Amino acid sequence: MYLPKADIYAILKNINNNYYVSQTQPPVFDVLPAIIFRVDNNIINTDLDNNITHQNVDITVDIWAEDSVTASNVLSEVEEALRNNQWQMTNSMDVPNIGNVFHIVSRFTNIF
Repeated sequence: MYLPKADIYAILKNINNNYYVSQTQPPVFDVLPAIIFRVDNNIINTDLDNNITHQNVDITVDIWAEDSVTASNVLSEVEEALRNNQWQMTNSMDVPNIGNVFHIVSRFTNIF
């Protein structure tokens, strides 16, 4: 079974070393922009002999930034980096701003 967390982290961290990248959200953002990801689905599909034939994997990537333009620019970088690694963006949306931190949530899918 393929476990994608380490690969996703490496892809996202490689975008810009100044971006905070993590699988868990800090209680307070000390560094922005921040990219937080999680694996939402990792579904295996098996053949009649119970061998894995492929996996459907969905990830969510949250982007946090000090302004909307920066958040959108980071999303563009994230989308390109993940697309270059065979991930397809299936959803992206702005989350209403709370305080002075802007938030975009996006979803990507891949089949292994």
